[in-house]
Amino acid sequence: MDAGYKVHSAKQTDHQNGDVFMEFYALGEHWRSDLAFYQDEIRFLTDLMANYFHHFLDSLDLSFSRRIENRLAMLDRRGEAIADKINRQLHEISQHLYNGDQEWREVMVRQGELEDLVALFAKDFRKLKKQVFSLTEEGLREFQKGTDNE
Repeated sequence: MDAGYKVHSAKQTDHQNGDVFMEFYALGEHWRSDLAFYQDEIRFLTDLMANYFHHFLDSLDLSFSRRIENRLAMLDRRGEAIADKINRQLHEISQHLYNGDQEWREVMVRQGELEDLVALFAKDFRKLKKQVFSLTEEGLREFQKGTDNE
């Protein structure tokens, strides 16, 4: 009776680990999708600053604008590095699932680290996006004042 319970328990654990791997894989795909969206947004904001701010750059704090452009570039590179880590994690998970490997501790640790990286990236992105919008609003107000005075 005891042996039957252990076999059942081991099979249940194997099934649960497979479920965990599948959940991790799905979450990784979600993160990858989020990062692709953020990177599209970063490229849009970079394009906005590079191509449209020149109409009213005289009125803006140029050093602040340059810092934001640099931070957008750094954030874009960070996003690419995180996406690469996610891709490696997804490959590792798929290998575990394919091979039936039930050693999940390392995968779980990396999953937690990735979760933290993605959350911090999203927080930094939102903060920087607010700064770009604030800078845009300020620039547009100054530009409007200039055209109203003409």
